[in-house]
Amino acid sequence: MGTLLPMTTSGTRSRKPADQRRRELAEVAAGHFHRYGFHGVSLAAVAADVGITAPAVYRHFRNKNALLSGAISTGLDHVDAGLAGAGSLDEAVDRLAGAALARPDVWVLLQREMRHLDDDARSAATARFRTLAAAFADHVRRARPDLDEGRSGLLTTAAFAVLATPSVRPVPLGHERYRRALAGIARAVCAAEIPTGTAVPGPAPAARPDDRLLDAAVGLFQRYGYAAVRIDDIGAAAGIAGPSVYHHFGSKMDMLVRAFRQAAALRPDPAGHDLDSLVRSYVDVVMAERELFGVYATEELHLPPDARREHETSLGEQTRRWVSTLRSARPELDDTERELLAHAARAIAHDVARVGRLHTRPAVADETTAVALRAVRG
Repeated sequence: MGTLLPMTTSGTRSRKPADQRRRELAEVAAGHFHRYGFHGVSLAAVAADVGITAPAVYRHFRNKNALLSGAISTGLDHVDAGLAGAGSLDEAVDRLAGAALARPDVWVLLQREMRHLDDDARSAATARFRTLAAAFADHVRRARPDLDEGRSGLLTTAAFAVLATPSVRPVPLGHERYRRALAGIARAVCAAEIPTGTAVPGPAPAARPDDRLLDAAVGLFQRYGYAAVRIDDIGAAAGIAGPSVYHHFGSKMDMLVRAFRQAAALRPDPAGHDLDSLVRSYVDVVMAERELFGVYATEELHLPPDARREHETSLGEQTRRWVSTLRSARPELDDTERELLAHAARAIAHDVARVGRLHTRPAVADETTAVALRAVRG
């Protein structure tokens, strides 16, 4: 049953002002989009959580796409407020760490769900986020006058990747402890010395038909999202008729599951690695297979239950091994804090590889390794 509105002295139910109700709907919807993805969200469920009927949602948002736009906008309000009051890089980092915990959904909405907006709303949200990122990059450059625009952009992406970890892989820390830990990692990232280096070669062209099809599917999933891609699209990208795909894979879902298993198999095993070689090997494989790891980072929601459990088990094993490796490097921390460091280092690799054009920088693997190592070493 929905929440009952309070009675006024005249016996009628009071109504919240329209702006307040609109914001409440957007904030509640953000959690739904975060948990279930655009296609899994029901306006009726959002309405029920707010205590109104589903038709009443349309007084504030014309459709689900507009509701998603509102959810993203209210999340960016938190980021905007954090940056607007910051007088220095340290203060910006502290305030954004608080915003990351106040609205942990916003980063997933930007990375995974924004593609469902109409063109105008998507362009507006993208422009707003870029303005906020540029404001943070300005703080980085003022604190680090040794950096050019490209390197300050790299550090901005890495710092935002750290701040996004509660949205993707939260850890059980109390709020203030979590905020301080996030801010500390992001601050370390912004202080990283960025070396020069050499390029890492991309993956070799796939030889077998199955591999070529999977590569085509992964590229499309990464660009458009799993739900938007059709079998015919995959066939066309691979140069075959859509129905011919079924000679190699039983379904589109089979291709997604295969992609996740392939990414899991490529991840380096931390056993026997020191921290430096672990981070370097992870960065190298992510940079070499950037589209595959882009799918790995954003499309988990679409896995069937058995495959999702398999993925979570594999990821949990990998994380525990990272934590074990980090024990000798960061003995002053507990395992929960080390887990946060592991998620942060991997998020840096994922985001630098797939966000914008950073992956085209000639020395991006060396640069990303240095930044991720600074993140975990503090």
